[in-house]
Amino acid sequence: MVWNWTQHGWPHFAYDPVALEPLERRFLLLTGEVIGAVRHVSEDEWDLLRIELLSDEAVKTSAIEGETLDRLSVQSSLRRQLGL
Repeated sequence: MVWNWTQHGWPHFAYDPVALEPLERRFLLLTGEVIGAVRHVSEDEWDLLRIELLSDEAVKTSAIEGETLDRLSVQSSLRRQLGL
């Protein structure tokens, strides 16, 4: 992945909106599917999904910083913090 500040012309950002249109359409379609699916998730399943998503993000973010977190420990901490 190329970081924004390493690209030629930084910090002046330019893009081609026409090239992004099909990607934007696909994103909106898939977002609608996710929203529709989430509406059918029970409260218990929603809590599990929330913990999974938050812990995944925490582990990935820490990896960027060069730190390795234990996923189960992160999930346990999140459950405790969220009162689950």
